[in-house]
Amino acid sequence: MPEPAKILFDRFEITDTLKKDQHTTVYLANHIYLGKKIILKTLSTDELPDKTFLDRFKREAKILAQLDHPNIIKVLDFGTAGNSFYISFEYFESRNLRKVIKENNLSVNDKISLCIQLFKALDAAHQRGIIHRDIKPENILINSKLELKIADFGLALVRDDLILTHKSSIVGTPGYMSPEQIRGEELTPQTDLFSSGIVIYELFTNVNPLIGKDISETINNILNFKIEKDFNKISTLPVNIQKVLHELLRKNFSKRTKSALEALNYFVLKDELKSQPVIQPEKKKTKKTFFYWVAAITIILIAGFLINKSLSPDENFHNLGNNNKPSNPEITELKDSMQNIADSTETDKKEADIKTVDTLPKDEPAKEVQELVTNSADGKLFVEVNPWAEVFINDKRIDTTPLKDEIELESGEYELKLVHPDFPLYSEKVEIKSGELKTVKINFYEEVGYLDCKIFPWGEIYINGTHKSTTPLRKPIVLMPGIYNLKITNSNYDKDIEQVVTINAKDSVVLRYNFDELAKQQ
Repeated sequence: MPEPAKILFDRFEITDTLKKDQHTTVYLANHIYLGKKIILKTLSTDELPDKTFLDRFKREAKILAQLDHPNIIKVLDFGTAGNSFYISFEYFESRNLRKVIKENNLSVNDKISLCIQLFKALDAAHQRGIIHRDIKPENILINSKLELKIADFGLALVRDDLILTHKSSIVGTPGYMSPEQIRGEELTPQTDLFSSGIVIYELFTNVNPLIGKDISETINNILNFKIEKDFNKISTLPVNIQKVLHELLRKNFSKRTKSALEALNYFVLKDELKSQPVIQPEKKKTKKTFFYWVAAITIILIAGFLINKSLSPDENFHNLGNNNKPSNPEITELKDSMQNIADSTETDKKEADIKTVDTLPKDEPAKEVQELVTNSADGKLFVEVNPWAEVFINDKRIDTTPLKDEIELESGEYELKLVHPDFPLYSEKVEIKSGELKTVKINFYEEVGYLDCKIFPWGEIYINGTHKSTTPLRKPIVLMPGIYNLKITNSNYDKDIEQVVTINAKDSVVLRYNFDELAKQQ
């Protein structure tokens, strides 16, 4: 007979042991209450050599509980049981970036996609005052769909929090640490950005030039490297990758890229150019054509002068009514040259027209694409969003805030959409008037309301028929103001909980239900 399944902490059915050392064990398990696969990390508090092991373990759980982002591994539950502390994580079938780099089978676009996800995750953490401090390939997980999640926040720093290690303590992984980390200086989010720069360089080149034959040499390399000499493969990379690496790998953190969002803009721009070709405004083509015509007319005038000078008066008079070519070979050659210039001018004009058409997406008419690329814009739109958002106009992605410049648009009405992974979609109609600047300011935190459901023993939450989450919730559900049909189900009970809920901006609605008590009332 098969051995009975091992049950830990009355809720985790162990199916496999993934990793084990003297004090910690990582399991693959089934969460009995949630009915899903999870990763379970446990720490035995018996005979710990240092209390910092437990403090670090607890801090990782608390930090991850604050973060809810698609590119950061999620904590489902944590607590103590007897002499053990545990954290349960979402199950994310993946391999770490180290293995992905070794396989070396990703396209440039695949690598750019991973970079975008990495900086989105760091932006989410940094906006909450969390510095990871140990960004390296082993802590970056990638699944078969090339979806990325950052893991292992055990060394993370939290702003304004009394933490295990002093801010000047030297912790991290040699080879990926920033110079200020090595020197034990106070850290900022830019230390994660430096580490990310090394990871990105390694992703594109398969080389980390800072790793020496031992820790001492590695530390020396980090403190004394010269980017032009030691990161010599940068010049072989795409231009936008070169630019962002030069900004990320500055030894002086005050001159380094200021934020993950700033770094993200390099990659988002590249991705945008790839997906939506930019159409050159007509006026640029007109300038080029105008130049050719001026050149042609100038040559014609000069040629006419030379022809007039080279022919005798009789020849000139004779040729006015004669279609025969002049016998002078120099004039014949000059006329041929003039015709070639005229032909090339017409050819360039046609090629310019062809290029303009060829840059249009194949599945969209030219008129629809040119709605947002105007020859002479009538008005402008500027969008400010807290914390940030991707900006869409008429369902076409324009940019990610903070915007550097106003968006030029023809006068008329447009649909503006703002997308942030942690908030519901924001949408509104904006009217652009000739000669005016329209400014839209949105604070997502002020626009939304919150729904918190405390359900015993647990429940599946549906809002307007769509599954939203499973209790216990790690944080309230974020909703735009409105009236919602709420349904909570539990497969162990016959009757569901149904209620109409009104959500107002900045309000928090807390609902408490006990399925056992409801069952007794039936």
